[in-house]
Amino acid sequence: MVRGPRLVAITAVVLALLGLGVASPTNSVAAQRRNGGSRLPLTFDEAQAQGKTVEWGPNCDTKTGKVAVPSGYAPPCVEPWKGGDNGGATAPGITKTTITVALYQTQPDVLQQAFFANTGSDESLAKELETTQAYVDYFSSHYELYGRKVVLVPVKASGAPDDAVAAKADAIKVATEVKAFASFGGPAQTSAYAEELAARGVLCVGDCLIAEPQRFLEQHSPYLWPMLASPEQASEHWAAFVGKQLAGKKAVHAGEADFTHKQRVFGIVHYDDDAGSFRRSVAHFKDLLAGYHVKTAVTVPYTLDLGTAQEDARLVITKLKTAGVTSVLLAGDPIFPSFLTKEATTQGYFPEWVVLGYAYTDTAVFGRTYDQKQWAHAFGVSLLPARTADDVDELGNLITWQTGKPPAAKTFRELVQAPLVFFTGVHLAGPHLTAQTFRAGLDRFPSVPDTTPTRLHLSWGRHKVWNFLDVTGGDDATVIWWDPHATGPDEVGRVGKGLYRYADEGRRYLPGAWPSKPVGLYDDATSVTVLTKLPPEDQPPSYPSPA
Repeated sequence: MVRGPRLVAITAVVLALLGLGVASPTNSVAAQRRNGGSRLPLTFDEAQAQGKTVEWGPNCDTKTGKVAVPSGYAPPCVEPWKGGDNGGATAPGITKTTITVALYQTQPDVLQQAFFANTGSDESLAKELETTQAYVDYFSSHYELYGRKVVLVPVKASGAPDDAVAAKADAIKVATEVKAFASFGGPAQTSAYAEELAARGVLCVGDCLIAEPQRFLEQHSPYLWPMLASPEQASEHWAAFVGKQLAGKKAVHAGEADFTHKQRVFGIVHYDDDAGSFRRSVAHFKDLLAGYHVKTAVTVPYTLDLGTAQEDARLVITKLKTAGVTSVLLAGDPIFPSFLTKEATTQGYFPEWVVLGYAYTDTAVFGRTYDQKQWAHAFGVSLLPARTADDVDELGNLITWQTGKPPAAKTFRELVQAPLVFFTGVHLAGPHLTAQTFRAGLDRFPSVPDTTPTRLHLSWGRHKVWNFLDVTGGDDATVIWWDPHATGPDEVGRVGKGLYRYADEGRRYLPGAWPSKPVGLYDDATSVTVLTKLPPEDQPPSYPSPA
């Protein structure tokens, strides 16, 4: 629930985790109708069903019916484009031969500054541009673009990530000067950039905003395509975990002996901004909890101000103690918990810390900065997949496979997200590319019933994963807990003490599939920290390297 990005940039390096995943094809006739009648490209499965013979070309694996790349995110093959009329300038930013895309490069904000200071990360805009371009080149080489090429134009932010005036001005520049069809990323601590682009018919893909409610995303469809789940989607996972596995039971994981013999009393601590933008999201979470007959003793909002953080933490902890909270449901940014946990120790308060991993409190980079006496009692839900070492990471190895060299930027797991979503939509949209056909393309991305540990399950549109229109990426979540004694690299490669463990070997759950009892929680033998080898179900297909 915290707006952070480029908390996603901060956590970019942290998004070191984010993997992506897949999700029965939608009805193509319905998709075409939604498309204003434009013909969508024939996919491999459709050709098979219709008994059509197609020369699929070298980019298609006819054994799987998917694009022949070493990725579990490969889309279905489409009938190769053989030239002809692709519609030319079908939308702003598109010509017969090009698709212009802006790469938004943010200024460091207070969270990023704290992140860089804590990690020593030396990521540069130049490295991020180089890595993003490498992904553009990779996708362009294997996905169908219908006679066009993607031209990536870097756009440096004119203000801080929370500066709405600067964000709006930047959006106008992207739309009128750069004349882009889409933007990769944006100043996500304000919705002004994404709103202005949507009003001008420009797509915003990836970390353009964070934690905006489902209603906001639907109002601005088909122009906003965030990778993170909406707060309403994330809340369904949180509520199921709390309601099914924690409520009505004793707080056995608390650090305070008295608490371990008491039935859990929940309190919510959540980030908010001065305008109270996230109250509606918190209210939705509480409504879902009520569906499991769970009541919270107190709800404590806070704003992130490093100048007052210590005093704010004192007030928050005092309210939790006064309300008798044994189990803190923490929906916060990744910085404030360092103040919060230290203050809790100062006041002799040792509850369960239930992590609602929406803003990278579920990463080792930040977990190590929290009071370890407190964080030894932290567990909860993460939307991020189980971690992998860089040299086996599927997303990083796409560039290595393509070029023979690993990605230049450590933040490659974040940087790949917008290109992956964008090229998937373009590939499945067909030659007449517009915002509407882009949406229809993503809606056609197949949804599988299974989940795997190191990928996010992706779906868009209506695949019966959610009971509302899905315009975001990841669908699933996993159970984690903090092991203060585990040793290994954090998300930027620093070896140290303290790592999250992923329960039941990183098993992930789709909404509605959460078990009624904890599976693998605090079981070291069946948990994983950083995988140095991909599990069999996550092994991508193998193809000869272009390099």
